[in-house]
Amino acid sequence: MSRSKLSSPTTNSVEAQSPAPFRDALAAAVAAAPTGIVVSDPNRPDCPIVYANPAFFRITGYGPAEVIGRNCRFLQGPGTDVAHVHAIRRAIAERRPLDIEIVNYRRDGGRFVNELHISPVFAADGQLQYFLGIQHDVTARVRLAQATQRARRQAERASAEKSDFLAFMSHEIRTPMNGVMGTVSLLLDTGLDAEQRAYAETARRCGETLLLTINEMLDLSRIEAGRLELEAIPFDLARPVTEVLDLLGPAAAEKGIRLSASIEPLLPARVVGDPQRLRQVLLNLADNAVKFTSSGGVGIRVERSEEDGRIRFAVADTGIGIPPEVQRGLFRRFAQGGTDTSRRFGGSGLGLMICKQLVALMGGRIGLASTPGKGSVFAFDIALAPVSDSGRPPGTLLPAPAAAVPRATSGARGRILLAEDGEANQLVAAAILRKAGYAVDLARDGEEALGAARTAAYDLILMDVRMPRMDGFAATAAIRGLAGAAGRVPIIAMTAAALAGDREKCLAAGMDGHLPKPMDRTMLLGAVAEVLDARPRRPRAVAPAVEPHAAPALLDHTTLDELRSAVGPGRLPRLIGVFAEETRARLARLAATHDLAAIEEEAHGLKSAAGTFGAAALREAAAALEAACVAGEARTALALRDSLPVLVERSLAAYPVRLSGGL
Repeated sequence: MSRSKLSSPTTNSVEAQSPAPFRDALAAAVAAAPTGIVVSDPNRPDCPIVYANPAFFRITGYGPAEVIGRNCRFLQGPGTDVAHVHAIRRAIAERRPLDIEIVNYRRDGGRFVNELHISPVFAADGQLQYFLGIQHDVTARVRLAQATQRARRQAERASAEKSDFLAFMSHEIRTPMNGVMGTVSLLLDTGLDAEQRAYAETARRCGETLLLTINEMLDLSRIEAGRLELEAIPFDLARPVTEVLDLLGPAAAEKGIRLSASIEPLLPARVVGDPQRLRQVLLNLADNAVKFTSSGGVGIRVERSEEDGRIRFAVADTGIGIPPEVQRGLFRRFAQGGTDTSRRFGGSGLGLMICKQLVALMGGRIGLASTPGKGSVFAFDIALAPVSDSGRPPGTLLPAPAAAVPRATSGARGRILLAEDGEANQLVAAAILRKAGYAVDLARDGEEALGAARTAAYDLILMDVRMPRMDGFAATAAIRGLAGAAGRVPIIAMTAAALAGDREKCLAAGMDGHLPKPMDRTMLLGAVAEVLDARPRRPRAVAPAVEPHAAPALLDHTTLDELRSAVGPGRLPRLIGVFAEETRARLARLAATHDLAAIEEEAHGLKSAAGTFGAAALREAAAALEAACVAGEARTALALRDSLPVLVERSLAAYPVRLSGGL
């Protein structure tokens, strides 16, 4: 169609009513537009095209003589959707605009996807004058979308096949692994020598780790395949929390850290949801918290969320914390807190990703807040419908004593709290007591001992005198201030100080007895039995050990034999390994300070640990260093301190070579 035709005074368009320069500019703009523009006349038979711009000819490959006067259907072909054709016809018949994508064909037979915008043009009196068609060739975009969709379908099929494979292989591996684990358990119940038991224990631990990884892979494959279905059943809100505490109680007690939970009292006692998957998430988070916490504690909080109808679960610890750069990728597959995390702490790196997926399935989101060196808080909130008239949950939860502590005999003879900051001494004393049939909880300092005495009932507390944060004297005074039976619990002091007056000092502080270190198995069990078996009587005083005047040997083999008998076969090598690691760390702290009070503190701990493990010469040297510090003899103390590293290495080298199981 010519420009004069478009400018006809019979049209009531803006162009017709505008000055000639504007009409010329508008016509030039239409001609230069990169999109195809056509004008059809519905008032002529078959609604022919009366104008097309150059872009339309470029898109279709047709010339003006082949286009003007023809209906636009000549662009259609075998691939054109009939429904799209009918939609265009209805829009024209109903004189309304339409946006549609339709397959058209060029003059050379090539197909293209036409993004078509049709608009009716009316005169001032409402008379339909033209249909304006604007066309874009969107073939490339559509092909890209189709390719993306095909790739997505292929990826989904591959993911489903992978998930099926993982599920199948996980099942096939789990079946024989259960047989292996059962056989190892039966083997451990038989009579084994120390070396054989060490091998069997290693096999058991490796098997447990492998089964955990298999279970995580199986869960992940089910989630990714969309085959993990959640339950919606009523359950006690406290139940999954209690189960987590009971499962992790032994690990927390072994490390001497607190483990507890609190539930907001205004929450319902029973809710509707999936208790097993909730327990799985809480167990994973709390297990990580215990694993990465060496002092302090781990707490689970259950409280109302800021959003109505939802409950917030938080697991807080006082562990090593997570750097910001690590936090960003922590919930990804196989992600862990650092390059050496798996080596130091174990794990596959799948747990947090599975937690994220499970929480998402339960309609929530999981997040964390962490400060390196101060701890972490992992929290999530999910919708759990309340069960009406179900009452209120318990406010505070602690690990059950039976689950928190492994017992050596079928009926424990009493429950003992062992407050000791030295890991090696802690392990030895706990092993002796548990083998004798006592249930033992651990505390690493006076504050933890006070907290444990406040929340649990004990038959006896073994209290180290010199501990960080709160020493044994202060802890004893605080415990004696507790109301009821908790304030009257018998307390026996354990201290490497065995000088005249030390026993009286302990008794004056409110303790019931005094037990010098190194701990003699017979003396320890005798003192404990005397308190528990004859509560009205005070434990008998123990005479200080006579210090030898001759230069002691590197190792006291009698002490080693008694220690081996006390802790049981196969355990002494590990305990000596802990003693060696602890001693070298103590040497590093000694080398870094010239403060006599700090040196005295370290010397006191070294004297105690060395005596426990029969390192006689090292014990004497540590005792001499402690005495020099007490006397204020700085030059002597520093000289003794500087001589310790050589003596430590000689003492450690003197232990039998086969520390891996033959000792």
